[in-house]
Amino acid sequence: MNKLNLHSKIYRFDNDDNLYFVTIILVDGKPIADFSYYATSLTELNNTLKQNGKYFILTCWCGVPDCAGIEQGIQVTHHQDTVKWTITQPKPHRVFTFSEDDYRAVITEGIKQIKEDLANLWFTHTGEYNDKLEIVPRWEDDKELIELLNIQRE
Repeated sequence: MNKLNLHSKIYRFDNDDNLYFVTIILVDGKPIADFSYYATSLTELNNTLKQNGKYFILTCWCGVPDCAGIEQGIQVTHHQDTVKWTITQPKPHRVFTFSEDDYRAVITEGIKQIKEDLANLWFTHTGEYNDKLEIVPRWEDDKELIELLNIQRE
């Protein structure tokens, strides 16, 4: 069985003063993509808990998978006590199998931790709002993500 993990990271770039909050997916301790280019769709990841299907878990930082060259989602298959991911894009082709119980726990707890991390980052110790923080992928119009993370800004 493979081991799934979620990790959040702040990216900074020399050409702007924003902070970019990125969720990194690790399998067996290694990122499944270059997250300085690709982004994790938490709504798609959360939806994989419900049923089999193809999910655009990996996307562009702007939120449009095609923009990052991803035309096929990750095939997620629930079978007995396991969850299988078949990834064809980005290359290389990979197949991962997770324990169903661990899979659910990692995603549920990971999203809970991300909510806490964001709450801590958005407001400084003085209670002032941090307007330089951006969630990757672009989230402002993603009502499902706003609801999932319980985002209440300003």
